[in-house]
Amino acid sequence: MSISPGIDLPELPVAFMNEDHAHAAEQWREMASALAEYPARPARLVAACDAFLRHNREHFEREEAAMLSSGFPPYPVHKQEHDRVLAWIEELLNSIRAGEDPALLHDVIQRDLLAWLQQHVQTMDLVTARWIASRN
Repeated sequence: MSISPGIDLPELPVAFMNEDHAHAAEQWREMASALAEYPARPARLVAACDAFLRHNREHFEREEAAMLSSGFPPYPVHKQEHDRVLAWIEELLNSIRAGEDPALLHDVIQRDLLAWLQQHVQTMDLVTARWIASRN
């Protein structure tokens, strides 16, 4: 079962993670939609990317707190991935503000960012959620 129609995100045994992932998928869809109007309307894409960044910061904080409170052994590896991705999204936001080539942004948003989201949830988050659920 997928928690987000059209995007392959499995349902995890931790409710807040599913809610956050579904929201992230909706925000990704908004970014993809706003990309169609870029560069004519850059403000919409900036706002969508900024919202995606803010949401992921908040989600990662919740997830990291749950990892720490449950004693998740590979916490440092998962945290490092969160930090790397936040830096990547910040770079993307800066590129949008700088008027980056729409073709390059298309590849990053439509292909790379979506692939990361799906892969991260299906691997790291799945293992993490199973651990957290087994400890609660």
